[in-house]
Amino acid sequence: MADRDLKIAQLETESLETHVAVCYERYKNTADSLERLETLIEKNASETKEGFQELKKLVVWSASTLFTTMLIALLTSVFKVLG
Repeated sequence: MADRDLKIAQLETESLETHVAVCYERYKNTADSLERLETLIEKNASETKEGFQELKKLVVWSASTLFTTMLIALLTSVFKVLG
């Protein structure tokens, strides 16, 4: 691989057309890599957002269940004292 890179570098120094073609391929590969990375980041962000929505639902459900349980316990105590 290093030998190939040396040959390409030598060709680039000798020919502007070769340099332009090699730079185009490098740019294209870099742009493709960035697009794949952007897609992965967007996918991860979406999954994280969905995960937080589920967590938020769980917290709300737990809090409402706890509140309801405490309210029932309080009302039971009040009615025991009155009755």
